[in-house]
Amino acid sequence: MAQTYTSFNQAQQQLADIAAIDYFFAREMLSALTVNAELTVQQAQILTHLFIALSVSLRAGHSCLPITEICDIHWATAFDEQGLCSHQGYVFPCRDVLTKLLSELEIGASAQQVLVFDNNNLYMRRYFQFEYQLAQSIKERLTQNSSVSLEEISSIVNLLFPNESTQTQQHEIDWQKIAVANAINKNFTVIAGGPGTGKTYTVTKLLAALLMLNKNSQNSDNHNDNNEQALEISLVAPTGKAAQRLSESIIKAISDFKGLIPDDILSVMPTKAKTIHRLLGVIPNSPNFRHNSKNLLSSDVLLIDEVSMVDLPMMARIFRALKPAAKIILLGDADQLPSVAVGSVLADIALRPHGGYSADNFNYLAQVCQLDSKQLQNTFEPLNSAPHTCHDHLSFLMKSRRFDGEAGIGILANHVIKGQAAQSWQLLESSTDKEFSTASELSTGNKSVISVDEHQLNLVNNNLDTWLTPLVDKYYRGIAQCDDIAHAFTMLAKFRVLCATRQGEFGVDALNQWIKELLSQRLHASASGYHGMPIMISENDYRLGLFNGDIGLLWRCDDGHLMAFFENAKQDDAVEKPYKVLLPSRLPKHDSVYAMTIHKTQGSEFEHVAIVLPKQAGHQLLSRELLYTGITRAKTKLTIASNSQTWQQGVKTAIKRYSGLTL
Repeated sequence: MAQTYTSFNQAQQQLADIAAIDYFFAREMLSALTVNAELTVQQAQILTHLFIALSVSLRAGHSCLPITEICDIHWATAFDEQGLCSHQGYVFPCRDVLTKLLSELEIGASAQQVLVFDNNNLYMRRYFQFEYQLAQSIKERLTQNSSVSLEEISSIVNLLFPNESTQTQQHEIDWQKIAVANAINKNFTVIAGGPGTGKTYTVTKLLAALLMLNKNSQNSDNHNDNNEQALEISLVAPTGKAAQRLSESIIKAISDFKGLIPDDILSVMPTKAKTIHRLLGVIPNSPNFRHNSKNLLSSDVLLIDEVSMVDLPMMARIFRALKPAAKIILLGDADQLPSVAVGSVLADIALRPHGGYSADNFNYLAQVCQLDSKQLQNTFEPLNSAPHTCHDHLSFLMKSRRFDGEAGIGILANHVIKGQAAQSWQLLESSTDKEFSTASELSTGNKSVISVDEHQLNLVNNNLDTWLTPLVDKYYRGIAQCDDIAHAFTMLAKFRVLCATRQGEFGVDALNQWIKELLSQRLHASASGYHGMPIMISENDYRLGLFNGDIGLLWRCDDGHLMAFFENAKQDDAVEKPYKVLLPSRLPKHDSVYAMTIHKTQGSEFEHVAIVLPKQAGHQLLSRELLYTGITRAKTKLTIASNSQTWQQGVKTAIKRYSGLTL
């Protein structure tokens, strides 16, 4: 290491955007791997920079460093505002030189080294093992054959999806029906789709189908009612809010399916979702869980919602804890932001566009869904991927019932995720001269409003007083004036300010402080805490059952005391308490939550969303996935505060997570 940099400060002067941990990681790796290797000064320099680059990649959420991405390039180079070079960076040699050097270190997959070089990817061994074990677990499930007859599957699928000519055009493919049929005979399946495509609606029918198949199986085995083996179905999501939404969505779907699905099936449908951490069993101060490969979960079926938020290590741990024959159903939007931690599991296994199914799977779906196989095949775009790439596990829901293609929010989301920067900005600006009946809700100023049907897009300037103050008065000030806490939570769910960052002039911290001070003046209350103030927990407290991201309200009770209320998931069970009530002094670290980062709102949705972006274009957190995720949190109204350069640069920037996870 001494031959390259003598200190972190020296390395930092040469290489842009590195952290101290990158330097010390490289030093430790070089020491560990040179015990059995004689390196030249040049080789040590190459490896030092490779290991620094690997550490930078891991901090950015990549599971590995593909050497094809860094060979023959100027890496970690930067220029100042005047265009002068501020960091010289480092030029990596060609691919052959890197491959030869790493191969000579003998750090292949079977070697017991802290690093792994496999398939031109450089890994930390733990992440290589996570990827390998997850891929193997999925592939094993994909080879497990269903013993259920096609006639029985077809009968159930067509019962759940009766032909309704008033709802679908003639010869139009029902992708929800395809998704259910495709999942029934597989022990691993992914159902992906954007907002409003009916993912929860579809998966509720899928769960009903599995329960019906299980009941038929019990009857055919001549089991009596007392000996029937119930199908244990677990519903989970990454966060408490996402789990609550999943529970509520399934309960609503069940009520909608009365008369379509037999009552005895609806009565045993699972409705209580929990977090992944709660399912696996948290061990305080440990990365491990109570349920693992030596203490398996009893679940026969596991449904995971909002899978885009699940990182690689967590997904690997979930699969370790499952019975070999357990059925896994993953549900999510593959276009959303990837997990905060390492990996992009959903994006890796839900390749877009869908490349079509195998011939056997096309024939199966055509027979079960009573479709023409050629008609189904013609709906897919051929994907230029390796011949062995598997797509049979994957179903995309194509039709959004929330954003029907004519709605402004849906059109904007499509432009953004496709990287159409100019078109998306033009859409925001296109109705500058148009009048809109509720435009008076926003104070006059430099703004543009587009309205299509009931959906509204509002483009505003960065002067908060001109547009945010009226929205604060409309949505947040009224929370304190609600008659009861239930009404207050309903009011809170109508609107949220979303930011790209925590810090900065238009970050979460600054906007929360701005709104809190404004409301404390309006309500003549202390800014430290007042009746109707929403709060968000920022650290886990297992003793109280409160977790990072949980949202509550400070509410003055009849006895005059200000208490913190948190919603419990709504259940059919009347015994379940609707709220958890605590003294504010007992709460773990928390803050007001008028504004949230877009990352934190995954798994949530609001009637009206206001997205506030930084003034500076090229911010490292801005991406089309971030903007898409923020846009699709809005159900009916969307306000965007941005300038053209920042917006278009964000749309042009796609998140790319390096990964070796393939099926």
